[in-house]
Amino acid sequence: MKQTTPTCPARTAVAYARYSSAGQRDVSIEQQLADIRAYAAREGYHIVREYADHARSGYKNVENRAAFQQMLSSADSGTFDTVLCWKVDRFGRSREDSAVYKGRLRRFGVKVLYVMEPIPDGSAGILLEGMLEATAEWYSVNLSENVKRGMNDNAARCLYNGAHIYGYVPGPDKKYQIVPERAAVVRQIYSLYLSGESLSRIVRILNDSGLRNATGKPWNISLVYHVLTQERYTGVYIWKDQRTPGGIPAIIDQKTWEDVQRMLKRTVRKHSSTNVEFLLTGKAFCGHCGKPMVGDSGTSKLGTPHYYYSCQSKKRRAGCDKKSVRKQELEDAVIDFIFDHCLTGEEMDRIATAVIKAQQESMASSPLTQMEKQLADVDRKIDNINNAIAEGIWNSTTKQKLDELSSTHDSLVVSISNLRATFGRLLDRKKVLDFLRRLASQDRTDPDKRRFIIQTFVNAVYVFDDHLKLYLNAIEGASQIPVQCSDIVSDSLPTKPYPNPAIICYIIAKREP
Repeated sequence: MKQTTPTCPARTAVAYARYSSAGQRDVSIEQQLADIRAYAAREGYHIVREYADHARSGYKNVENRAAFQQMLSSADSGTFDTVLCWKVDRFGRSREDSAVYKGRLRRFGVKVLYVMEPIPDGSAGILLEGMLEATAEWYSVNLSENVKRGMNDNAARCLYNGAHIYGYVPGPDKKYQIVPERAAVVRQIYSLYLSGESLSRIVRILNDSGLRNATGKPWNISLVYHVLTQERYTGVYIWKDQRTPGGIPAIIDQKTWEDVQRMLKRTVRKHSSTNVEFLLTGKAFCGHCGKPMVGDSGTSKLGTPHYYYSCQSKKRRAGCDKKSVRKQELEDAVIDFIFDHCLTGEEMDRIATAVIKAQQESMASSPLTQMEKQLADVDRKIDNINNAIAEGIWNSTTKQKLDELSSTHDSLVVSISNLRATFGRLLDRKKVLDFLRRLASQDRTDPDKRRFIIQTFVNAVYVFDDHLKLYLNAIEGASQIPVQCSDIVSDSLPTKPYPNPAIICYIIAKREP
């Protein structure tokens, strides 16, 4: 997708707020938006729209965050150049999702800023943001452990665990109970299908009879198919990998269900696809012409699929002679270099120093000090009004002013409390080093670890026939890491400029087969 530039004036922003628990109050959203508005006023941003998702998790089901998706869809309109979020974990608690959606916004010239966790520009800021995102994800995962534990206990006793099944309701003892009217519909669907009726014909019969699904809407093919493949109707309690026959009351018998499954295998076409992730998409460039290297694939005579990075210019037959590079070979070279040369003792010390420095600089410009001064000023004005009241000065204007100041006071107290909590969760040097050491000890073939390494450390990689130019988010002032073939130097300069001295270039010789 071609990158575009917003047509709006500079510092035109939208606000995004979210809370994930249905047990939280709307003040959670309002407080986030209040902090975002205050930040925008201080920093000169003009907010043109506010988006908010109520009781939506940041870790899973990002596609279900309606306001978030609407914000993404409007990014290509050119009407804003910045998204203002409260903190890193409000945008998303999954590093993968955060990277994907920030990348989509970048294509439209839109950046993301966190008003309570300001992150400086430059490579150290990129490392800091990556660690904050990782911390947010770990927090989300750890938070869910207690919930999972309770659900596993429920599953051990075959209790209702939030899975809504048409034909059943949870009883007073949290055990599944049959709803006779709906159970009859389930049996009718199985009977119709066994008699030879098609799925579309079954849908028409149900809807023409005035029957509705669990949400009160007409039936469709997808819902009918779901009923026909729901093994729970045979009395099997299912929770993740746990299967307990007889755990719930049966609506149909085992033979009926098995007969239907055999028929479905014969009549329903299966669709399969292989989703291959090219980790260096957007970061790999052709060393010959500077155009992006994009994911490509081919199939051998024996039908074996092969995956490559190919020059976009060559694919469009624009004259580039760069050969395609095997996906695994290129990604392994980058990953191995980072593990072997960057995630080592001396370099990890440099990274930790840079991250702590970046964090301190960002927090030094945080709104905490200004908020505390503002709160002191509000308290002083409240005291003055109270003194006036004590002397008998009281009218409607006085009351209105006191109410306004009291509301501002309460809002500031909450914001300051939240920001102090943020300072309490800052990464110290030990935490950063522990994080890097854990990262260094991980399996470098693990897809999640490879993705995080590339997203966090790699700025760009230029691919030549005999070597790579790897541009890493390094530490300003650090010495260049020695490489095996330092004598390999190319006069070719990347078409993408790298004026930031913190982006350091390393030369990697191409491996011999």
